[in-house]
Amino acid sequence: MRNRKYLIGALVGVLGVFAFSSTASAVPTSQTLQTTLAPAKQSKKTFGGVSLHNIIGTNFDNFATSQSPKTTTFTIDPNVKFVNGNVPPCALSSVQGKFTAQAQAACPQSITGGGTVQVNGGAVGGTVTFFSGGPTTIYVQTDIGPGATSLTIIGTIQGKQLVFSNIPNTPGLVLSNFDTTFNKRKTGKSSYYVMARCKKKKWSTSESTNFYSGETLSASSSMKCKQKK
Repeated sequence: MRNRKYLIGALVGVLGVFAFSSTASAVPTSQTLQTTLAPAKQSKKTFGGVSLHNIIGTNFDNFATSQSPKTTTFTIDPNVKFVNGNVPPCALSSVQGKFTAQAQAACPQSITGGGTVQVNGGAVGGTVTFFSGGPTTIYVQTDIGPGATSLTIIGTIQGKQLVFSNIPNTPGLVLSNFDTTFNKRKTGKSSYYVMARCKKKKWSTSESTNFYSGETLSASSSMKCKQKK
């Protein structure tokens, strides 16, 4: 009887270790990226206005104990560029800590696009609004749930890279999918917020994400474009 008690205790201890290990070892397992520019028919030499639709998804082996992305860096195709032009910059204080309606009311002329966000693979949904914070700055205003919480992610254009940072670590509550679009918006007499040319009949985009848990994942996307005669 005594041996049986020790055996049961040992089994419980082993199961506990396995359970703890499986919970603690939650990691991001894969990422996907889909980037679409429209219209796809553009000049070979001259940049024209386009919209940029981007979907980035992240999968985890266990959302309950997952850790957030720390930074995400997009490498933009050399034949795609952002031109802020005459879009008025929005002050960070006008959107940070506010919900969508308040932020949009504060800087309506600075909005350059938006979309949706999912938490934990779609368990909770939210909205995204892009604001221009200046020639090289993008504010990603994110609302999670109906009036639950808001987050302002800061994006910085550095040459051909777009770096998103200041994402807080919220274990068990991660932003797992963004489906967003930068609008085809005029920013001058002949300029648009996003511009592209079809020099090589293809546009390619890649991204790399560093997580608070130490992992790094990446993904890429490409699409064909058609040259204007």
